[in-house]
Amino acid sequence: MLSLLLVPALLVAGFDFGGKVGAAFPAGGLASSHTSTAVLGAQAAWSHERIRLELGFGFISLPGQQNSPYQLTLNQLALSCGYEFLHRPNWGLEAWLGPGYAFARRHLGSARETGRAPFVVAGAGVVQHEGRSRLTLGLENCLFVESAAGKPVLSDVISLRAGVAYAF
Repeated sequence: MLSLLLVPALLVAGFDFGGKVGAAFPAGGLASSHTSTAVLGAQAAWSHERIRLELGFGFISLPGQQNSPYQLTLNQLALSCGYEFLHRPNWGLEAWLGPGYAFARRHLGSARETGRAPFVVAGAGVVQHEGRSRLTLGLENCLFVESAAGKPVLSDVISLRAGVAYAF
């Protein structure tokens, strides 16, 4: 019965697949020991009118300050829900929010340490629709929740991202 209800919804909605690039700027607890870097990622989404559900992957490799051999690598997986609150025929303004999970690896010379951390992703940007393609440009904030000495510690990575997707 549920599948009969999903079929009409899937027929009137669109799937899109694409990628994203950008620049990441560490803030909060990460700002003192890391410098800015590039962001690479991929996304798959389902959208219906103004609502969009996106499953995204992002890769960030934050180098240490100056000539330090230290490096922090983050592989992020996030599920976000976006809403195009200002919608015009060819463009709009969108905001998104959702949970995510990051797999982290630290390198200091030959020493390595791995870990995981949940995070919340929130962002806003401009969207352009042209035929089946979708272009975005926006700001995104990944707020990481970690535990240190029994207390929660918040760190965030702010990124300026551009993305392109093709709808099927």
